[in-house]
Amino acid sequence: MHVREPAQALLAALFLCGCGSAAATTPRHAAAPVQPAPVAAPRAAPTAEAAPPPLRLPCEESDLVGCTNGCAEHQIEDCVTLASMYLGGTVVSRDVERAMGLFKEACAEGSARACLRLGDAYHDRLARADGAEGAGGAEGGAGGADEAALYFHVRACHGGANLGCLAAGRAYLRGQGASADPGRAAALFRRVCDRGNAPACVELGHLHAQGEGVERDGGKAVELFTKACKLGLDEGCLLASQSGDVLPPRD
Repeated sequence: MHVREPAQALLAALFLCGCGSAAATTPRHAAAPVQPAPVAAPRAAPTAEAAPPPLRLPCEESDLVGCTNGCAEHQIEDCVTLASMYLGGTVVSRDVERAMGLFKEACAEGSARACLRLGDAYHDRLARADGAEGAGGAEGGAGGADEAALYFHVRACHGGANLGCLAAGRAYLRGQGASADPGRAAALFRRVCDRGNAPACVELGHLHAQGEGVERDGGKAVELFTKACKLGLDEGCLLASQSGDVLPPRD
């Protein structure tokens, strides 16, 4: 009799707190219901990459139509070749003014070859020889042409044209277009001699032999003449040889 009363009290407490049959049948730490995985959004199809433009070779030096069309399409080196045609006058009628204009535009666009050709044109007095047809008169005669030649040769040199450095160095050495500056000439010759330009090595060798613009060093001069010889320049072989004979072999 006394044992049943506590049991009845416990049942009454469970009933009052809402812990009836549901509490007995549901685990206290039941896992949350599993939600269905969201449907993945369809992956966008990869966009096709634009095909690279077809490789276009420079026009031939005798292809007037190809060079004209290429230049019209802003192919800068085609403009340089076209200008050379107008300057030479063999493929097309000679037109120095047109040639110089094309050279200048291409040089301004960064063509080292155009700057070199333009400097050569001024150096050779081609523009001046044509009088009113050329651009030399606008540059102030021979002195102006020399200054223009040096300017464009220096630009060609900075653009990576070895022959531009060589021509500019010779101009500084002779005082053409600027005051004579053997030291600057030597620096330009050294730059392209290091790249393998044999005439520049000979010029620099002469400067070391004479002590002009650089320290006088006969041994260095012979070394530079020998390098020019090995690069294939006979003049370097003759200068390097004490007897005046060509030095074999050029290994």
